[in-house]
Amino acid sequence: MFELSFYLIFAVATGLASFIIIPKNLYKKFFLYGLLFGGIGDTAIASLIHSIGFINYKNMGVTNIFGIFSFWTPITWAFAYMLYFYFLPVRKYFLVPYIILFATLNYSVGIVMSQSGLLEVIGIFKYIQPLVFLVWSSISAWIFHKSEHRVMV
Repeated sequence: MFELSFYLIFAVATGLASFIIIPKNLYKKFFLYGLLFGGIGDTAIASLIHSIGFINYKNMGVTNIFGIFSFWTPITWAFAYMLYFYFLPVRKYFLVPYIILFATLNYSVGIVMSQSGLLEVIGIFKYIQPLVFLVWSSISAWIFHKSEHRVMV
């Protein structure tokens, strides 16, 4: 039962955090970015990495999507990326550590999920996984800055 509820609890917690923290007048903008880079990004990346044979989500129960990932996983990523973009700094001095910190946090969640029996990371991907999170976070931040016409100082 813990396995099934973990996905839901994590989605609800990140969703509540986004509702509480992001101002209502900005919520739609950050929701669209979160959906694109978090939800759709996770779906594309997880599907690709699963098809190569590097990861397997486990104990998803009835919430599994084609046996690849839980229904709640892209939703959680969408909320997480909403918060990521909301707090994304403009200054390069703060931006680089922020991106590294976010990638490290994501990698840490993956470790917790692996140790809880919810995710199996296979072979060399154990060593590549932090780089995937770093590239994903970096490209997302770069596109966000460009599309929002932010000038990085």
